[in-house]
Amino acid sequence: MKEEEKGRKKEDQCSGIGVICARAEDLPNIQNVEQFVQSVRGALKERGNVIMTRLNDNDLEKIDALIEVEVFKSRSEAAAYFIHEGVRARSDLFDKVTTTVEEIRQLKKQARDALGKTEAKAA
Repeated sequence: MKEEEKGRKKEDQCSGIGVICARAEDLPNIQNVEQFVQSVRGALKERGNVIMTRLNDNDLEKIDALIEVEVFKSRSEAAAYFIHEGVRARSDLFDKVTTTVEEIRQLKKQARDALGKTEAKAA
């Protein structure tokens, strides 16, 4: 297999995790380990919400590798970090969506209010 194909295959295998794909073999190449540690700690603050997710075998294997080399303490911690980083990396998208969601919430409230007034008149 050519070097370019190997590199592309490695990227394809990694892309499912999200915007960041930290492979165990890449960890020694991190330029600023302290910055990475601070990034992980910041992302893991205030994790009071619980979600459940399903992962494919390849993504789980990569997360487990990071746990094995003690980058993360658990699958939950790793998943929280990657979700946080993915949301941060796509903040432009979330800014756009948030505006639309607020408009939708207002319209729903207006519809509920209108229905409440109609129901009161009918009674």
